[in-house]
Amino acid sequence: MKKIVLLSLVTTLILSATDDVKKNEFKTHTELSFVQTQGNTRTDAFSLDFAGDKSWDKNSIKLDVDVLYGTDSGIETKNKIIGELNYGYQFADYFAINYLIGYKNNKFSGFEYQFYTGPGIKYIVLDSATHKLNFQGNILYNIDETMNKYYDTNGDEIKYPYVDGTTGSTVVKGKSENYNGYSLKTDYAWKIMENLNFIQELSYRSDFDNSDNYFAFSKTGFAAKISNMFSMGVSYKINYTNLAPADKEYSDRTFMTSLIIDY
Repeated sequence: MKKIVLLSLVTTLILSATDDVKKNEFKTHTELSFVQTQGNTRTDAFSLDFAGDKSWDKNSIKLDVDVLYGTDSGIETKNKIIGELNYGYQFADYFAINYLIGYKNNKFSGFEYQFYTGPGIKYIVLDSATHKLNFQGNILYNIDETMNKYYDTNGDEIKYPYVDGTTGSTVVKGKSENYNGYSLKTDYAWKIMENLNFIQELSYRSDFDNSDNYFAFSKTGFAAKISNMFSMGVSYKINYTNLAPADKEYSDRTFMTSLIIDY
């Protein structure tokens, strides 16, 4: 939760700083979901999808944040935070150069964190009231840091969230890999009706020297407006890691119903 608070503060600082540049409209899109069950067990799950963007003259800045946190009977079962910051400069009607900074932290993926950054170009294919479609490609410098592994006296792994602690265990240090790579992204939005919208996001990030080392992401969603500011939405997300750390799943799937706030 500390990371969520810290990221919120950073977001506020970045976006408030841009307010002084130009009094253009600042747009935000927030998807919130919270589930709690009580009885023989108590389950809590919280998710947040946030997108904020602002433009001035030919410049633009956009921040995307994806947070998922959950517990089962007080034991952590989900802990993920992903953030991407994009700066763009539109030098032609359909083209913009941009710079991307990305950070991923998912304690149950086997990675301590992942970081990537680099320049790119964006091609705006459609930008109408009904359809919006763009493609983006970046050349990236990447850092993948895997988590430490802990083993008890029997040689069995003590897995995160280390419910009984790691005191007296044997530790195998995580590895850090630095490499050059690239990412490809596409965003599509379709206003099906006045009160119904569809979105599709796809991204692919890979290593120049090892094509087997890649990460893919997909988000498909529908949103139905219930007022000027509020909507109800459903979305399905897939995070795929082709070279997942040992004993970890290749993909994480999340189905979410949420309250959407646009302002």
